[in-house]
Amino acid sequence: MINRINMVLFGLFLLLTSSVLNAGDSSSDTSKYQSLEVLHSEAMEFLKQKVDQKLIEPQIQLKKLNPRIQLPACQASLEFIDRTPSKLAGRTTIGIKCPQPSWQTFVSAYIDGKLSVVVSTQGILKQAVIKKEDIALENIHFKSVPNDALISIDTAIGMRAKKAISANTVLTLRNLQPPYWVFKKQPVRIITKIGQIEISARGIALEDGVENQQVDIKNISSQKTIRGIVIAPNTVMVP
Repeated sequence: MINRINMVLFGLFLLLTSSVLNAGDSSSDTSKYQSLEVLHSEAMEFLKQKVDQKLIEPQIQLKKLNPRIQLPACQASLEFIDRTPSKLAGRTTIGIKCPQPSWQTFVSAYIDGKLSVVVSTQGILKQAVIKKEDIALENIHFKSVPNDALISIDTAIGMRAKKAISANTVLTLRNLQPPYWVFKKQPVRIITKIGQIEISARGIALEDGVENQQVDIKNISSQKTIRGIVIAPNTVMVP
């Protein structure tokens, strides 16, 4: 009877020992592979930094990697590859690269939110110069924002409308023209170079002009009409 009890106890001892050893081996195997939770966490942090102060009320949905994926544990800092750095919202894919040992994987995400863009506060006539009171910044859902929308009020001020713009319209580069540097019937400085000598005179612009455009001007002293190139605000170079 005693021998039978001893045999049972010995069997239980072997079973417990085997379980402990197997648990140790499992832990060892797990440490060989890269933690997917770490990949997800660092990818999320990368996306948050990308849209920080650029996207209003951002919401990031990160698609997690298949849990069956087994990547060697990375022995260096993870590197993130963003092939569309200017794209702040919508569907995107981020590459995650490990230098040592070398491997690479990809995670996809969907980013929702609003963008701060320049919007007309009132109707703007064709060829009208954009003034500060004509525009304002407004937060709009990214799906309603054109690709070439203006995001800076300072950039918009002084530009001209290619066509009439109605109120509450997002201003885009394709609907605007460069600002005038010379204005019709306004004083200009006329510069002429003879060798190394620069001669300056006063004139009146006979037409509006943008940078590098040729315009007609009248020399106030001679009263002659001459043609020059706009080289700076209110400045024309006569070859």
